[in-house]
Amino acid sequence: MTGVQTCALPISPKGELARANGLTGRVDTRVEVPQGRGHVMQVAQTDRLVVLRDVNTGRVSSLDLATLQITAAMPTTAGLGVTVALHEDAAFVVDAVQGIVQQLDPRSLTPIGEPVHYPPGIVGGYFDGTGRLWVAVPSEGTVSAVTPAALPASSTATGATSPRQIRTVAVAEPSHDLAISALDSGVAVLDRTAGALTVVRDDQQLVVRLPLTGAGALPSRSTGDQIAVTVAETRRVHVVDADGVREILVPGSGNRLQASVVWAGRVYTADDGMIYVFDEAGNLVDQIQFQGANGPLELEVRENHLFVNAPNSSTARVVDDRHRVLVVDKYANDILGGDPPPTPPPPPPPKKPTVGKP
Repeated sequence: MTGVQTCALPISPKGELARANGLTGRVDTRVEVPQGRGHVMQVAQTDRLVVLRDVNTGRVSSLDLATLQITAAMPTTAGLGVTVALHEDAAFVVDAVQGIVQQLDPRSLTPIGEPVHYPPGIVGGYFDGTGRLWVAVPSEGTVSAVTPAALPASSTATGATSPRQIRTVAVAEPSHDLAISALDSGVAVLDRTAGALTVVRDDQQLVVRLPLTGAGALPSRSTGDQIAVTVAETRRVHVVDADGVREILVPGSGNRLQASVVWAGRVYTADDGMIYVFDEAGNLVDQIQFQGANGPLELEVRENHLFVNAPNSSTARVVDDRHRVLVVDKYANDILGGDPPPTPPPPPPPKKPTVGKP
């Protein structure tokens, strides 16, 4: 089962990936990630491929989404300073600490051409909907787009060209604190230092001032015309579009809100084991609970569905564009790769024959 409705979901406690169908909310395959039990996983995927990075070990694996079988593997530096990105047949490993952006052949994970070099401490490494990879360079106050090179005819062929840095845009003063979100076409850059959001689309550049009272957060990818900026400290979400900025106050307490995602006209904001759902007017219209989430929630829009995964728990959620929510059982066992049935207990020992009196 492949196609745009399919999503690979990490299961950290078991060190596995579960493949879920967005239409049915059912898992049909589970596969073990080598030495991945209890580890944090980064997943980038298309409707054909999955590139998985084990944050604890740095190991990057390429998988065929149709089978979830590993086709190639390579090492990277362990930790959060390295990320992977995938769009169609282009894969990148982004070393934010060193400022190195290296394209890979997703079939073999071999390097394609020469890497693109930036100053150390870059931010992002996210594909927009047109296939451009965007990174921010806080030391220069700029954002930059990279286009991938074409893949060679086969995974063993040589002579490939290199990815190219095609555009650089000044968006802030040097050394400002920046965050970015890739758009359907272009990028949104949040200048946390100045409290401004810059939207770069084609040759247009729009700057919106925001009344931020804390460090704002952006999702790695924003779909549609609305961009959500989440301030965890004050539990507020600022939604920016062509009509201006509207503010949403998230109920509850604490400062553990995650970056909100706008999907099908609603805003989804993750908190401790909870997704708050707001309509276009900012009204709370739904709450999606995760019992035993045991950590952050991952929100990703893939084609016509919003997938919400709790990597440290047994469940996920799938939301369609009509806002219907399906519960995904990632521990399903009646599937390929499910846990075998428990071994039945041994039969009781035979009773000794009773000997009567003579």
